[in-house]
Amino acid sequence: MQPIPEISPAIRARLQQCFEVGNQKMQLGQHDYATEMFVQCVQGDPANLIYMNSFIANLRLQHGGQKKKSRFGFLKSAKSSLPGGKEKDLATTIKNGCEKLKSNPWDAQTFVSMGLACLDADLEEAGLAYLNHAVQSEPDNVDILRLAAVELTDRKVYEQAKVCWERVLKLNPADIDAGKRLNDIMLEQTINKQKGTTQREAEKAAEEEKTPKMSFEDECEKRLRKNPEDRDAFLDLVEHFFQKGNLRKTEDACKRALKVFPDDVVFAPKLIETQKARALDEMNRVKTQFEKAPSDALKAKFAEQKKIFEEKSLELIEYKLAKTPNSAPLRWELGQFRMRQGQYKEAIAELQAAKADATLAGQCLFALAQCFQQIKQYRLAATHYDQAIEKLDANGEDYKKALYYAARLAFGLNDYEKADDFANKLAAVDFSYKDVAGLLDKIAEKRHNSN
Repeated sequence: MQPIPEISPAIRARLQQCFEVGNQKMQLGQHDYATEMFVQCVQGDPANLIYMNSFIANLRLQHGGQKKKSRFGFLKSAKSSLPGGKEKDLATTIKNGCEKLKSNPWDAQTFVSMGLACLDADLEEAGLAYLNHAVQSEPDNVDILRLAAVELTDRKVYEQAKVCWERVLKLNPADIDAGKRLNDIMLEQTINKQKGTTQREAEKAAEEEKTPKMSFEDECEKRLRKNPEDRDAFLDLVEHFFQKGNLRKTEDACKRALKVFPDDVVFAPKLIETQKARALDEMNRVKTQFEKAPSDALKAKFAEQKKIFEEKSLELIEYKLAKTPNSAPLRWELGQFRMRQGQYKEAIAELQAAKADATLAGQCLFALAQCFQQIKQYRLAATHYDQAIEKLDANGEDYKKALYYAARLAFGLNDYEKADDFANKLAAVDFSYKDVAGLLDKIAEKRHNSN
């Protein structure tokens, strides 16, 4: 396995930016977009467990939380028998794994492949985390449990290894080898405990167990009382509340931090992001109330929170653009925002700037086509639909949308030959898409009458 190249500060900053955009899109339910952001994070920094877990969580939300059975055959003990073993480099295995997880984020075989590749590259935490996802995906698969137990035991992660071996024995009580390995672990733990524990240490440990453990929040506050300018303590506190979903406390912690570190590059955008998330939560809460018991007061409340959400969305984008004005993903995000606001001319300027990024070109061209169509620049719209269709992934939803919109526009412009070409391409990909069958009939009728 090739050694993992060191990640430069510039790349880390770009990955973190992708991660933040991915989180925003996930909260908005734009899971495809979020996936593309998280994929860049996972591939760019495969050791980062936060990136990995956010990538998987977003996919599982998109799939409705319903497990899909993976096609997992019998696992041999040799790592080389698995895709992603030593015969492939880590980058290739992670890339292929991400692609497979997009269609089934409970694919145990893929998790095993990615886990073993990480372990071979000495990314121990990431490797064991992937194996844990494999076990969670198929908790009754003895082969996966055995593999995970062996890897955990080799790394002296005894408690987790014991859980796996115990599960193997529960599923197969006659497994003599599993019973022996479990006994070996327990014996090793006993020996280690006897070697490493003096009477004084034992008494100290017993005393500590009687003392209530301080919560993580209290530990951070203790650090801040000791040093009110402990930035790391503020960072830990903010991240702790945010991960727990306590947005009010996250906002309060950000505000406290900003009093000490004004316009800090972490706390300032995190505050805006949190306020935006709170507005979104409130929107959803009011929407649920309105659906149960409609009223003018709830309607006004929803409009108020939506306005705050939109203001904070724009504020966050503009803040980040002020720091990185040449960021194509941020220009794309601002273009999308302007489109949602119906500000199509302003959106065009942002999207034209963003399309210079090859990874965004197809999406930008598609969005530009829609903007030009909205401002009645139909020829420009048609040209951009043509270009977008050439750039977009033929397996993606945007590709089908672009073909459909292009066909409808061409039909409206009386270009029946082009309309027929786009509609037939769409029908070949998905004949049930919207009214494509009826559209083909209308085009055929117009072409017949024009002859």
